[in-house]
Amino acid sequence: MLKLNMKLFRRSNGYWYIRFERGKEKSLRTKDRKLAEKLFKEIQKEVLKGKIILLEKQEKINLSEFIQEYLSWAEKIKTYESVRRDKAALNNFLKIIGNKPLRIIGIRDVEKFITTCLDLGRKRSGINVDYRHLKAAFNKAREWGYIKENPFTKVKPLREEKKPPRFLSQEEVKKVLEAIKHDKDFYDIVLFTLETGCRRQEVLNLEAKDIDFLNGFIRIRGKGNKERIIPMTNRVRSLLEKRCKNKIGKVFPLWHKDTITKKWHKLMKKLGMDYRFHDLRHTAASWLVMQGVPLQFVQELLGHSNVVVTQIYAHLRPEVLRESLEKTFSVLDQFCRQNSDSVVEK
Repeated sequence: MLKLNMKLFRRSNGYWYIRFERGKEKSLRTKDRKLAEKLFKEIQKEVLKGKIILLEKQEKINLSEFIQEYLSWAEKIKTYESVRRDKAALNNFLKIIGNKPLRIIGIRDVEKFITTCLDLGRKRSGINVDYRHLKAAFNKAREWGYIKENPFTKVKPLREEKKPPRFLSQEEVKKVLEAIKHDKDFYDIVLFTLETGCRRQEVLNLEAKDIDFLNGFIRIRGKGNKERIIPMTNRVRSLLEKRCKNKIGKVFPLWHKDTITKKWHKLMKKLGMDYRFHDLRHTAASWLVMQGVPLQFVQELLGHSNVVVTQIYAHLRPEVLRESLEKTFSVLDQFCRQNSDSVVEK
């Protein structure tokens, strides 16, 4: 039998109140005892009815049913890429732990999922991506009343080895551009990505209306629908003027994330290189940092939410710092030489 943790009481002002679980209170807005007791009983029935319905939902829904409901909701709310990752993570989870009732999925299942993924040879970074999407999905299950607690909140993501970002050298970039110079469409995408540091999806989202040729700026629509304004180089301006002339809509309309990836992989194989398309973004940031551009400016260009994220490029600055120190303190050169000459060896 369900026990309802509710209490009817009267305050010193004469009004009757109900105290629910966790200390929540509701005024019945009456000083009449009989009316208050009647309202209390009606509310008890409604709460009990709600709890029974909730228990039925918790008893019946299994993981596969929840996945269908969650993805149907996500498709209306989230971006295509986010839904794609949700689907992959949830299906991976289903394959490993099986189609259990949602209410009995616990910490042990989460740990089994992680260890099985490791045994299968998956990268820790990829497992953590699944972890984040699964945690968000189970938070929604909790909001919908299917589970009381999210088991993912009790399990920490895997520690990842922080490796410096890989980037192309100037010679490698020249080889890439030389190899695709006759494929104008792909050449434009590669050059634009390199000189703006944009994410692949940001490149594909770009529309002619986002280009301000008068002031030389581009509006980028990034993660979480956040916008940023970045400057365009002369080379980027030139290619955009050709692509946006008497045109509306997408700047690169014939491309999709998968087609870019396949084309890039084929190019890397041909050139004997091993870079991801995303490494063009790292290349833009790395070259700027090595030229002495402050990390804060690089952060603004890339659209990082925090400069801490941009710190991954900080290791590239030693020579820049050395040159800056040398230039700053060169005023002491003559003074130090004079002192050095005047020192008498003992």
